[in-house]
Amino acid sequence: MSEPAHGPRAVLDHVCAAISPPSAAQALGARLRLGLPATSAPGADDPAADPASLAALAVRLAAARHAPSPRTARAHLVVVLGDHGSADPGVDLGDAHPAVIAARAIDAGTAAVATAARAAGAPVMIVDAGLATRAPLPAAVIRLSAGRGAADITREPAMTVVEALLALQSGVALATSLADERDAGAGLDVLALGHVAPGAEVASAALVAHLAGAPLAEVAPPADHADVAAALAHVTAATGPLEALAALGGPDLALLTGLILAAASMNVPVVLEDHGTSAAALVAARLAPAVPGYLIAAHGGTRPAHRRALAALGLAPLFALGVGSGEGAGAALALGLVDGAARLLVP
Repeated sequence: MSEPAHGPRAVLDHVCAAISPPSAAQALGARLRLGLPATSAPGADDPAADPASLAALAVRLAAARHAPSPRTARAHLVVVLGDHGSADPGVDLGDAHPAVIAARAIDAGTAAVATAARAAGAPVMIVDAGLATRAPLPAAVIRLSAGRGAADITREPAMTVVEALLALQSGVALATSLADERDAGAGLDVLALGHVAPGAEVASAALVAHLAGAPLAEVAPPADHADVAAALAHVTAATGPLEALAALGGPDLALLTGLILAAASMNVPVVLEDHGTSAAALVAARLAPAVPGYLIAAHGGTRPAHRRALAALGLAPLFALGVGSGEGAGAALALGLVDGAARLLVP
């Protein structure tokens, strides 16, 4: 018997080792229950051949949940807040900080994501994973940061590997706490993600460029090319996913990565929103190759990094939303489709 893992990476290694591939047997069973052919072939009459179809989503859910009739009722949406030095204006924006504005609107129930989450019956949790502002946040916001965001990645690494591991572990702990079924009605069937972090566009593009081997034109608009190129100077082709997360990401992206890894280890599908969540998902997939089978792309977003990350993950968006705020409205809207797909498999 092998010795138990120790050291800073122990939690990460344990969670990654616990992620098994989605169930091929349950995927086959779902296809047969839906009256679909056992395997999809080009030109076949197979509604599930379209990855954005409700049938394909039902099959994906059965495989991810490792269950013939996947439960989706206990959905949660987590919105992660952060700051990135590449977008630091040099002064504390205070009440005008985009993440502060978003947090207050979500907490008040007036934000689009709050409305969509209410319609889906999904509680919304707001997490501070690295805001640099001193502006007061709603009492409901969970603080999982040291009061600072990522460094300016155009000049230096975003954080140390140890800091990345700590933020990853926070994400793992948070997902695990959501899944705790000791209280009546508690538990986690589906995890939806949102993300609000000024400057994360550059960080996400740099991560996707490095991990997907994509050129700048495929991950960032021309106005961001110089910043993304400067960030990529901190990594080499041999830089692994954890080290790349530390160099190019930030505490917010690391926490999102931990959430995704923990959910996959518990057979819980994860609904992605925009570039921050998909960049984190790509990091998670490079750490644990089975992760993409647990992912659902809500929409195509507006940032090229998001679309390139989805391509690298083999995901097709469920719908076109036409907005890319990233705070989670699209993921919340997708929960209705996820529930509808699951109902197709109810006996």
